[in-house]
Amino acid sequence: MYIDAHVHFRDFNQRHETVAHGLEVALDSGVDAVFDMPNTDPPILTSDAVIARLKLAQDAKVKNVFYGLYVGLTADPEQVKRAVDISREFSQVVGMKLYAGHSVGELGVTKEEDQYMIYETLTREGYDGVLAVHCEKEAFMDAKVWNHQQPITHCFARPEKAEIESVKDQLAFARKTKFTGKLHLTHISSPVAVDLVAEAKKQGLDVSSGICPHHFIYDWNQMHDQEGVLWKMNPPLREPASRERVFQYLQEGKIDWIETDHAPHPLDYKTGKTIDKDGKPLHMSGIPGIAWWPLFAEFLRKNEFSDQQIEDLTFNNILKRFNLSLDKSRRKIKDHRADYPFDPYKKMAEELKW
Repeated sequence: MYIDAHVHFRDFNQRHETVAHGLEVALDSGVDAVFDMPNTDPPILTSDAVIARLKLAQDAKVKNVFYGLYVGLTADPEQVKRAVDISREFSQVVGMKLYAGHSVGELGVTKEEDQYMIYETLTREGYDGVLAVHCEKEAFMDAKVWNHQQPITHCFARPEKAEIESVKDQLAFARKTKFTGKLHLTHISSPVAVDLVAEAKKQGLDVSSGICPHHFIYDWNQMHDQEGVLWKMNPPLREPASRERVFQYLQEGKIDWIETDHAPHPLDYKTGKTIDKDGKPLHMSGIPGIAWWPLFAEFLRKNEFSDQQIEDLTFNNILKRFNLSLDKSRRKIKDHRADYPFDPYKKMAEELKW
């Protein structure tokens, strides 16, 4: 009934969300497919890592959920070439992932010349699959602005400008290299960025975008609350006017699909009670999302999205983009929201009496 094209099941050396548990939650939440991101510990960069990851999914024995995954890309041209070979070898590799700005993990490829090289190399190798990009440009971010005692400063440290400029870069690289793949811009959150993508589509560029529920349901006022640090994510929540505009764009069909960016962490990792290897308190970015899919669909219905719109945004458009063949399921839902230490959508659920 749903496809979640953007999840972080962690596992490997991060045991607070395993592939097995994530697939179980997906199954019970009506999700028919998940696409797992490569910024794990260690990251998914090689065929050995892909094999290990697929074994975790196989051992989970959740047969009714398709497990797809992305291979991460680095500034090493040889690794990019090998990634293309991996995508051709394993049918469950659904695409490549480029982190154009640092987020969780160490996969940031932040130099423009390195990003351009990736497009150029993929095109030279004849890659025609999906290239998903995390768009935040380092030149417009300032980590020094972040103050954990004032969580909203995270929104200022990673402003909309960083996303907009990175989107401009990716569109330019795709044009200049005559990119042979399908460009996808993940978790789009800026209305200006949506406008840029819409214009690029009109000009014939093969590009799509996804949006997370948190970016069209909530704005940065969540960060003013006592528990504001729990809402720290990349890209961050935006100002109310931006939130309203991107939701309007979602209704108008200017955004291709919804993806959760499911990224759970223990509360101690979010609130600074755990110390990192450098002796600094951790305030990890990311919130859970996959257990709330039925609630997201209800939210859309309450906001006058048609059944066809909902089906397109949560299933059909993703299926077509990734050229997959999957049947929509209709199964009994089991609530897994309590599996996670933080319920980011509790307020909305109360309003919808869900």
